[in-house]
Amino acid sequence: MGRPRVGRALPLLLLAALCACSPAYVARSAAGEAGLLWRRRSIAKTLADPRTPPDLRAKLALVPEIRRFAFERLALRRSSDYATWTPVQGPALTWLVSASDRLRLRAKSFRFPLIGAFPYQGWFRRDLAERQAAELERRGYDAAVTGASAYNAPLVSDPLPSTLLEYDDGELAQILIHELTHGTVWFKGRDDFDEAVAMWVGARGTAQFLAERFGADSPQMKEWRADEAEGARRDALYRELKGRLAALYAGSGTDAEKLERRRAVFDWARAQAKARGLAPLPEPLNNAVVLAHELYAPNFAPFDALFDKNGRDWKRTIAALKALDPRDPFAALRRAAG
Repeated sequence: MGRPRVGRALPLLLLAALCACSPAYVARSAAGEAGLLWRRRSIAKTLADPRTPPDLRAKLALVPEIRRFAFERLALRRSSDYATWTPVQGPALTWLVSASDRLRLRAKSFRFPLIGAFPYQGWFRRDLAERQAAELERRGYDAAVTGASAYNAPLVSDPLPSTLLEYDDGELAQILIHELTHGTVWFKGRDDFDEAVAMWVGARGTAQFLAERFGADSPQMKEWRADEAEGARRDALYRELKGRLAALYAGSGTDAEKLERRRAVFDWARAQAKARGLAPLPEPLNNAVVLAHELYAPNFAPFDALFDKNGRDWKRTIAALKALDPRDPFAALRRAAG
């Protein structure tokens, strides 16, 4: 897996109602969110139903354990999120469209009233997301479409998408903890920090959950550790790729020459992925893909330092994170971590 397939994914129903989007976008977003809520089913009732298939029962039974661990051990805000589940068709719950300048590593922001800016738009249908990405490309941006397996929306209790039930135990725990963190620590307009917090709590919380639930040397822990190691190697390649692109864009040459030369940089990255035994990089590969990956590959060191400073106590650490200055939470984190 590498990194969990997650994202705040634009709380679609709320954003559609608030933003200056087209009527079609509003209608599609509202319909998609309403469909998820309409089809949701109680996890408790599904587990109690003797007709529930054993594989589904085993996977669903882990969800209440993860939620209880997140609330009681990690001090995340208690909610009814993921107390229900809903059938979802296809490989992803929503599709995220992100964009970037072609000759600068600068993500395009999609701004919405009241809740700030996000580095992506969310769509429930892949074809509509790809159509939006094509329109952004025509307007001169690099664009990318990525799938999100879950999101955490305000005002409603999110159901667990059935797509998550296909993941292994570690992935499932990490995604749920990640999303529950969004409902606990969130700073308006600072999606980069919000994702960094959720990635860190998701990773460190999952390690603790798997060790306590299955054992430090369990198959579940070993599988998750292997996924994390592969993800770290993929993150390293993307950092190298970003560095080469930054040097190219800052160097001499016309815009046309730089666009031509960057093809060789992307070819290098694809070859490196193969040489390092990693899964192939996305096609097309562009600035938007690089920045979208970076959003979910933060530096954990300052978070670990804050955790240590707070005696590795989750309640104190979560409180410290929530108390950071929202104007620049990364700088505030470094100061708080000492």
